[in-house]
Amino acid sequence: MKTPEQITNSLVKEFDKLNDIREQSLKLSREIIKSCSKSIRNVHRNNLDEAKQHLDKANNNYKKLQTSLKDIPELRFTGYVNDSERELIEASLVYEFEKNNVLLEFSKMNVSASNYIQGLGDAVGEWRRKVLDKLRKLEIEEGEKYLDLMESSMEILNELDYPDALTGGLRRYADTARAIIERTRSDLTNAIVSESLRKELKNKK
Repeated sequence: MKTPEQITNSLVKEFDKLNDIREQSLKLSREIIKSCSKSIRNVHRNNLDEAKQHLDKANNNYKKLQTSLKDIPELRFTGYVNDSERELIEASLVYEFEKNNVLLEFSKMNVSASNYIQGLGDAVGEWRRKVLDKLRKLEIEEGEKYLDLMESSMEILNELDYPDALTGGLRRYADTARAIIERTRSDLTNAIVSESLRKELKNKK
């Protein structure tokens, strides 16, 4: 039978190893979030090549993160890991639609279902920014395209009826997305009416 000191020493060794891995994974997680933020900013600036570079960096770090935590459940499902996964999902959704005009499917990503729907909910806010950018340029049809995308995303969230324990707070994300979409629809409607009046006045001159 081992002495308490020997057992303590083995525990210290294990926790030291876990702590080192935790510090490394925290750093990777922060790098993922930073790269995703830069990717989204570049999408809004229409710099898709640079957006892709930052997204690729985030994906590479995410793979490293997954590998390092593969057999460590104590860390694999911690909050900061989920945060970085959600940010990666959001950035991937935003980039993929901008580049290929498609809504990136859950089955195409190696992520949890709950993080996917949360990332989708967050992406709705980024697509509202795109609508407002298009309206400022009087590109109303382009703005309508993003509103359609937002409504399609909302349709997905509405179809899922599961407890928050499984979805990570789906109702909250859905309510927030719904409010954003309603404001965006109102902004778009006002822009359409204003543009129609402007054209009418122009034709009367």
